[in-house]
Amino acid sequence: MLQEINEPHRTLCGERIPFENIHAVSVSLPQLSDVIGYEEKRTETLSRLKSGYPRFVAHSYIARILDYNRETRKIDTPQFIVSSRKAANTIVQKFSIQKHEIVEDEGIVTLVIPNLKDLEKEILSFIQHTGCLASSRMAEDFLLKKGILQEIFKEKVEKENPVQKILSTLSSFYGDLNPEILLSVSGMNGVYSAFESLDRIQRNKGKTVWIRLGWLYVDNIRILEKYTKDSYVIHDATDLENLEQFLKQNSKQVAGIITECPTNPLLLVPDYEKLKSILDQYQIPLIADISVAGSAVINVLPYVDVVVESLTKFACGNGDLMMGSVILNKGSHWFSEIFPICKELIEAPYLRDCERLAYEIQEYEERVLKISANVKRLAEYFSQQPGIRNVFWTGSSKNFEKITRLPGIQAGVLSIELSIPLEKFYDRLALLKGPSFGTEFTLNMLYVYLAHYELVIQEEGRKFLKENGLDPNLIRISVGIESSDLLIQEYKKALET
Repeated sequence: MLQEINEPHRTLCGERIPFENIHAVSVSLPQLSDVIGYEEKRTETLSRLKSGYPRFVAHSYIARILDYNRETRKIDTPQFIVSSRKAANTIVQKFSIQKHEIVEDEGIVTLVIPNLKDLEKEILSFIQHTGCLASSRMAEDFLLKKGILQEIFKEKVEKENPVQKILSTLSSFYGDLNPEILLSVSGMNGVYSAFESLDRIQRNKGKTVWIRLGWLYVDNIRILEKYTKDSYVIHDATDLENLEQFLKQNSKQVAGIITECPTNPLLLVPDYEKLKSILDQYQIPLIADISVAGSAVINVLPYVDVVVESLTKFACGNGDLMMGSVILNKGSHWFSEIFPICKELIEAPYLRDCERLAYEIQEYEERVLKISANVKRLAEYFSQQPGIRNVFWTGSSKNFEKITRLPGIQAGVLSIELSIPLEKFYDRLALLKGPSFGTEFTLNMLYVYLAHYELVIQEEGRKFLKENGLDPNLIRISVGIESSDLLIQEYKKALET
């Protein structure tokens, strides 16, 4: 995997990351112009993409199935390949679709709807935000059975009890807490399932306000914007005083809170012990997305009701599958209500994805320890560079220290603000650049451009970002396990004036 850093594809827009893996979930965007072209959907950029994060860019195997359906089934209206018939039925019910068809063939479920542009857009958005998509391996098996592919991609897997091995590894990080763990087809599907379960419970009690604690990942934001009746936003995750004041006046209307630990991309962490004591007063449930750190690094379960984690990230380490987990605290006041609903709602992952992750997750703890050592070295280096204005990492948070599993361990992501021109630094940096994080190879991302481009290009939007501590030119770095000397050498070259 670490050969990735030395391969010439890192300078080519649209190449897969990882380069030789058909199941890659990231894509190379090596220049600022590529990032802008991607966000503005310019043909010259999109036509070069060989991959992309699957919730945003259809995998090439999914695209081939759509073509197959058009050719063999003569489907000429919008079609969506989803994770299961259950997911298709959910979409039909949610959008009250009268005329539709659900086609099942060799494990692939296709929802076909009338040619209505607004409806098509809404469904695509729902699939993106809730992560109920078919995996590339599921699509690969379909194409193999149809004779369109002659063989499947060769990779190392664990075929013996893969699901149990994943669950056992995750559970081992929580010790005596012995949580109930559910696997989902993607990290966002885990987030949505946890949210929707609690929202149903609370709506029946007349509680409809959801609190967003911290600047969250874009799709976590969209879930609350689109699928809640009301929400209240606290952009600074550490501002528990604001939270207390709001709850004193509005607690009876609050359904729950969603936060990230640490937040993405500024790596902020509240005082979880204090947060729990506040929420216990009002019996308000808390969902924490720990993807930026991972279960091998932190344990916030004693303080929250539901932990969600994208296993696509550090548990996988290779950026070649989609999966998530919902980790339910059995000691939670909400456990008996949320568990059966969440179990029913969640979309289970495909077996071959489980076989791959069961192999990869064996090195989870070893991986994050190596990454943590590199994070510390890079944070120290960046803090001494005149070309860097600010460094955001978990090593500067005392609240993070309180929730780590191992003394001194750090989350594998850090972010930097530049005091030199963005384009000069970004284009010169000879490391991998693209979306996602949690890989064994270092991956640099223009986070605000890729997550909030609509704000970056407007003066008011840039002002709003800065008011909330987000520099539009911020670079998020998912640190890998390469030699720290090599990484520093590459960043030094990019920072040279």
